[in-house]
Amino acid sequence: MPVFAAGLVVAAAAMLGVQVLYMVLSGAPPAWLAFAALLILLSVPTAGAAVAWLGSRVTKDATDGRAALVFAALGLVAGALWGSLLAGGLANQLSGAGASGGGALIAGAAVVVGITAAVGAGLGRLTAREASDRPLLVVVLGVVVVLVALLGLLG
Repeated sequence: MPVFAAGLVVAAAAMLGVQVLYMVLSGAPPAWLAFAALLILLSVPTAGAAVAWLGSRVTKDATDGRAALVFAALGLVAGALWGSLLAGGLANQLSGAGASGGGALIAGAAVVVGITAAVGAGLGRLTAREASDRPLLVVVLGVVVVLVALLGLLG
């Protein structure tokens, strides 16, 4: 299995794991996890692949540990931007309905999505080579993320 693809799947699974922790700590309803899985499924092959490509160019001669830190930093920035854009659109809709607190929503989403992306990018980079030697594990991790997202869409 290609190292790049294995890293993306591991990143997606790690991001889902962070969202499980967030759900437990914040008291979010179980439906949150399916929503998060859907966003992960949409984000990792697109923005995640772009972050991974950029990270691999920037860390060409770096050690695995240093490269994972750079990937995590890139994931943090990209995730925070993505989270603030998503929440910004939601905040605009809510303010149009008379709700307030849009700034806190945007900041909170930026932090949560940024941390989630940082963990996924760092772990994806750190374990990609080893994971590529275990294709069954990578497939199982990918299927888990897809199934959690499908549970949200179907019911």
